[in-house]
Amino acid sequence: MNKMIRYPFLMSALRTSVGAAIAAGALALPAQAQVAGTAAAGVAEQDDQTFLSPIVVTAQKREQDILDVPVAVTAISEEVIDAAQVLDFGDLTAVSPSLTVLAGGSKAGNTVAIRGVGTFSFSTSVEPSVLVVVDDVALLQAGQAFSTLSDASRIEVLRGPQGTLFGKSASAGVVSIVTEAPTDYLTGFGQFSATDDEEYRLDAAVSGPIGENGGFRLSGFYSDYAGYFNNLTTGSTLGGEEAWGLRGKLVQEIGNVDLTFTVDYGESVDSQTPDTFLRLDQVRANGTPANPSYDLTGITPGIGNVNIRNNVDRLGETDQLVTALKADIDLGFATLSSITSFQEWNYLSVNDQDGTARAEILQVSPYNAQQVAQELRLTSPTDGRFDYLLGLYYSAGETDRTFTRTTTIPPLRQNWDSLAETTSYAAFAQFGYDITPDTLLTVGARFNHEEIGVFFQDNRTATPVIFRGSDTESAFTGKVSLQQFFGDDLMVFGSVASGYKGQAYDVSSGFDQRRADNPILSEDSVNYEVGVKGNALGGLAQFQLIGFWTDYNNFQAQGINSALLVPQFELTNVGKLRTRGIEFDGSITPTENLTIFGSAAYVDATIIEFPDSQCYFGQTVAEGCVRDTATNQFVQDLAGERLANAPKTKFNVGFSFDKPISPTMEFFVNGNYTWQSEVNFSLSQNPRTVQDGYGIANAAFGIQGAEGDWRLSLFVNNLFDEAYASRIIDDTTTRSDPFILLQQVPRNYSRHIGARFRYGF
Repeated sequence: MNKMIRYPFLMSALRTSVGAAIAAGALALPAQAQVAGTAAAGVAEQDDQTFLSPIVVTAQKREQDILDVPVAVTAISEEVIDAAQVLDFGDLTAVSPSLTVLAGGSKAGNTVAIRGVGTFSFSTSVEPSVLVVVDDVALLQAGQAFSTLSDASRIEVLRGPQGTLFGKSASAGVVSIVTEAPTDYLTGFGQFSATDDEEYRLDAAVSGPIGENGGFRLSGFYSDYAGYFNNLTTGSTLGGEEAWGLRGKLVQEIGNVDLTFTVDYGESVDSQTPDTFLRLDQVRANGTPANPSYDLTGITPGIGNVNIRNNVDRLGETDQLVTALKADIDLGFATLSSITSFQEWNYLSVNDQDGTARAEILQVSPYNAQQVAQELRLTSPTDGRFDYLLGLYYSAGETDRTFTRTTTIPPLRQNWDSLAETTSYAAFAQFGYDITPDTLLTVGARFNHEEIGVFFQDNRTATPVIFRGSDTESAFTGKVSLQQFFGDDLMVFGSVASGYKGQAYDVSSGFDQRRADNPILSEDSVNYEVGVKGNALGGLAQFQLIGFWTDYNNFQAQGINSALLVPQFELTNVGKLRTRGIEFDGSITPTENLTIFGSAAYVDATIIEFPDSQCYFGQTVAEGCVRDTATNQFVQDLAGERLANAPKTKFNVGFSFDKPISPTMEFFVNGNYTWQSEVNFSLSQNPRTVQDGYGIANAAFGIQGAEGDWRLSLFVNNLFDEAYASRIIDDTTTRSDPFILLQQVPRNYSRHIGARFRYGF
C-alpha cells in the first residue's frame, strides 16, 4: 500500500495585485454599466426608483450577497431559468458561458466541464473535476446530475477550484442546485406544458406551515417525451424519456435547533441518444465499394441526421434516492451545522453499438452507486472584525458495475464485474479578518485523506480471473483572498486557490493487475483570480468582471489508441494544462418592466505538456504522429493544443419584459440567445471532429395575472432552426475504410414550439 503526502498548495504570497484590480475596476465600471448582464434578480422599488434586489448565494457555506463574495460565481435565478427554457441539467450551458457539457449518449457517459476542464472517462472509479451538489449533498457520479430540474430556487455555478469548503472532487468547479424551501404560509402551484414534438410535462408543489415552528414542501414532476430519432429497422422513435420524481422537505424548530429533512426520489426510462452518421463513405477513391455492412436506405448522413438502422433499440433505466438530515444548532457564539446524507443511484444501459441492422455488438451494463456522508460545520457570525468557519467531512462511496458485450467480432467480446470504492476524510477551516472596515482578508485550508479500492472479475473464461488493488493519499489545499470595498457600490478582489481530485483506477475493459497496482495519479490545480464586482447606474445594474489563470498538473483524461486493430480507450494523465481568460456577468433594469441579463466568457484552455498522446486514425508523420521506439507505439506531442470541447468564446444575453394590459392582467415576453465558437471534440485534435461555432435562440410570450397567480405562455426553442452536434466521434478503424463519423444530435438541434400553463395560490 503506497502512502504519500502531496502539497499542491504552497502559501505563496498574494501574487495578484490589488492595485491593478482597483485600476481595472475603475476602467471597467463606466463601460460595463451599459452591458446587459447575467443572473437576473428580483426588482425592488424605493422612492419610485427601480433597483435590482441583492442576489443571495451560499458559495462560502453562508448566505451572502453575491457582490460581496471573493469568488467567481454565477447565480442563475428562476427568472433566468424561465427565460432560457432551462428544464434539464444540460440546459444550464445556455445561461452559464463557462459551463459546457460533453454528451456521451447515456447519462453515465455525460461530462460536465467548467472553463474547459472536466472529466470524461468510461471508468466508474474516476471522480468528476466538476462537483455537482444538490441541497448540500455532493453527488458521487456525474451521471446522477443529468435529470429533470424541478422546483429549483437557485443554481450557483462556482468557477475554478473549490478545494477548501466543498468535497474532494472540486478541482475545476462546483454546480450547486438549491431547491425551494418550505414556507410559513400555505402556497402551491401546478404547471402543465406540451410541445409540437410530443413532450408533455406536469410540475406541481404545495408548501405550508406545520404548527407554529414547522413547515413542509412537497413537489413533484412527470414528463413524457416520445423522442426525435427514427430507427428504420424497428420502426421505433428514440431519444425520448418518461420520468417522474417526488421531493419532500420538512423543517422544524425545536428550541435553538432548526431541523431540515429532505427525501428526493425519481425514476426514468429513456432510449438514450443514439449515434447517427455524420459521414459514411461507401466508395473508395479508386471507385471500389467500402463499408458494405452499413445500410443507408432512408438515411442521409450529415449534420442534423436523426435516422438510424439498429437491430436493437437503446435503453436506459434510472432510479435515484437522496436523503439528508440537516441540523443547525444556535450556540450563541456560533452555529453548529450537521448534515447527514445517503444516496443511491441505479442505472441500466443497453446499447446497440455497431450501428447496423445486424446483431454484431450489443452492450449491457448495470450500475449501482451508493454513498453515505457526514459533515460538521461551526460557523461564526460576521458582525465583528474576525469570523471563522470550521468543519469536518467524511464520505464513503462505492460503485458496482457489470459490463457484458456480446458480439460476432471475437476480440471485442467482454464480460466483467467491478466494484470501485472511495473513502474520504477531511478537516477544513476558513478565517476572515477585517484589516480595515473596507479591507477584508480571507484564508482557508483543507486536509484530505483519500482511500481507494478496486475489485475486478473477468468472466470471459470458465474460471474467472480476479484483480484487486488499493491505495491511499493525503493532500492539502487552500485559499487566500484579499478584498477592497469602495463604498457600497464597488468591490475588487484578488485570490489564490488550489484544488485536488484524488487518484483513480481505470476500471474498464482490459483491466488487469498492472492497472490495479498503478492507479491514475491525482489531479492538482492552482487558480489565480482578480475581479471587480459592483452596482452601477444608481443601483439599476449589477456586474462582475473576473480574470483568471489556472494551472493543472496530472489532469486525468480519456483517450483512444487507434493504432490497434481493436482501438482501446485508455485513461491517462495529461502532464500539464492551463486555462486562462476573462468572464463577465451582469444585469440591468432600465425600467420597472424590463430586465436584461447576460454573460460572456473568453477561455483559453491549452495543453502545456502531453508528449505521448494517442494519434488519431490516419494521422501522418507530417501531422505529428511518430513511432515511439521505446514502446513501438505511434504517439504525438499535444503541447500547445486546445482541450477537447472547450469553446474559446461563449456568451448569452436575455431579457424579461412585462406590461399591464388591464387591472388584472399583464403581457410578458422573454428570450435568451447563446453563442459559442468552434470546438474539437477529440483530445487528439482530430480535424474531422470539429463543430463550427453556432448560436441558439429561445423565446416565450404570453399573459399572466397581475398578482402572479397564473400564467399562460407560448414558447419556441431554437428559434432560427440551427442544426449542430453535441459530440462528434471518428469511428474509423483499420476494419472500416474509408471514414465513418458519428455524431450526437441534441434535442435542440431543430426548432420546436410549445405551450405552458401555470396556476398558483
